[in-house]
Amino acid sequence: MKITCLGAARTVTGSSYLVEKDDDSCFLVDCGLFQGSRQIERRNWLGTVYRPKDLEAIIITHAHIDHSGLTPRVVRLGYNQPIHATEATCELLRILWLDSAHIQEMEAEWQSRKNKRQGKRGVEPLYETRDAEAAIALLRPLDMDKEYALLPGVRAHFVGAGHILGAASLLLTISGKGGCHRVGFSGDLGRPGQLILPEADDLPKPDTLFMETTYGGRTHKTLDDSQRELVAVVKEAYASGGKVIIPAFAVERTQELLYTLAAASRAGELPEDMPVYLDSPLAIAATEIFRRHPELFDAEALELLNNGHKPFDFPNLKFTPSSEDSRAINEFQGPAVIIAGNGMASAGRVKHHLKHNLWRPDCHVVIVGFQAQGTPGRLLIDGAQKIRIFREDVAVKAKVHTIGGFSAHADQNELLSWLGALAHPGLKVNLMHGEETSAMAFRRVAGERYPGVHFHLPHWNESLELKPLHPEGEAPCQPASGDDLTRRARLAQERLASLASRWQQEGSPADASSLEALERALSALEEQPSPEKAR
Repeated sequence: MKITCLGAARTVTGSSYLVEKDDDSCFLVDCGLFQGSRQIERRNWLGTVYRPKDLEAIIITHAHIDHSGLTPRVVRLGYNQPIHATEATCELLRILWLDSAHIQEMEAEWQSRKNKRQGKRGVEPLYETRDAEAAIALLRPLDMDKEYALLPGVRAHFVGAGHILGAASLLLTISGKGGCHRVGFSGDLGRPGQLILPEADDLPKPDTLFMETTYGGRTHKTLDDSQRELVAVVKEAYASGGKVIIPAFAVERTQELLYTLAAASRAGELPEDMPVYLDSPLAIAATEIFRRHPELFDAEALELLNNGHKPFDFPNLKFTPSSEDSRAINEFQGPAVIIAGNGMASAGRVKHHLKHNLWRPDCHVVIVGFQAQGTPGRLLIDGAQKIRIFREDVAVKAKVHTIGGFSAHADQNELLSWLGALAHPGLKVNLMHGEETSAMAFRRVAGERYPGVHFHLPHWNESLELKPLHPEGEAPCQPASGDDLTRRARLAQERLASLASRWQQEGSPADASSLEALERALSALEEQPSPEKAR
């Protein structure tokens, strides 16, 4: 069997893996759109490498367009089999794919008009609304923390990745001639202690791992510092009468910003007469999906709900779904916060707001997410004196702030910690979804920390051969491995020992029979043979 890296190889876009079994059957893990420079976006048109008419399934780790946005194109080219993702991911895909299709149609229409003026042929869109609707009809939700036999010889197991709503890491157990091989895909990994969502769960130990390294070469500011910095920027803009423009991804980043501003409002730190505009129909729809899934929130967000607060609402907040509402923002005189798509300022309504405000010294632009090379957001971070917006050069006089603590991606230390739970001698880790410098920096530090692990940086379209490592039915191919049982037994033992010790030292109203039962359970655990010896 082999896996071909169709995207996110030494770059942070277009994530997709073609998995081909020994019998030549195949399926995709992720099917992401390439975003960034014109050169890299040309890869979106190389549809045949995805084998659309041969694929038996597509499995999507999460809804972000760089992991899912090429799926309607593959459907347009003939794919008509199931598309598997978590329930929340499926809900988000229904709005993200339709929005992306609209963008593809608009860009093709604009380019066709330009071509006709030059006597050239028009262009077709990468895909259309009907293709997105056809892809939506193929969605099949899967539960977290449950193993599925998706295809003959393929078992799939999602665990929470803590990245965005519904995001998952994936373990595949793939059977072939002579046995099976366990392959892990990190997807995009969230940060411990981030807003709204719980942190990533441990993935069962794989033999081969494809791991993201978006921030493999750096560490983030703390979230508390970032929240304080955002509120300070808002106050500064209010004092000078300027606007704060925040290019934000519609899913997760926008909701984190609303969550932070809502908390500032409750604390009396947000100017009461400074409007906050959420100027993105897609982000408005995504926020509604977040509101429908409180069961996926972390304990802090749930406590807010239980105390009668609305985590994403505050009096200053104004939704502007229509184009007319959006245009009216730039007619508003006075300070305001404008959260608009897209997150890299390369498309969408945020470009209009930048055109109207970037040249103003009292304007503030706040960058709160990853910016790919060649995008307007990256140019602003790199100190560009002017950027081109709608075929016009606009001077950059605004203050540009980069606030990294809101990132939905784990940083270097957090990635190392996540990998530590999976590391074992002989593990092969392919470092993906990171610019080459970032992935190489992570390889250096990870190689020193985990010397028994082999690290590799695949190239675009590189194929990796996987050999069966375990006879079919052996414990490593089962959902509860010996290592997992050992970890669970150790945890139970530690908890029982702690409870017994606390009762004995501090005194407790519990009766003696209860304490004796605890001690018997502890003794029974200590007498159990290890899973390795049991085998």
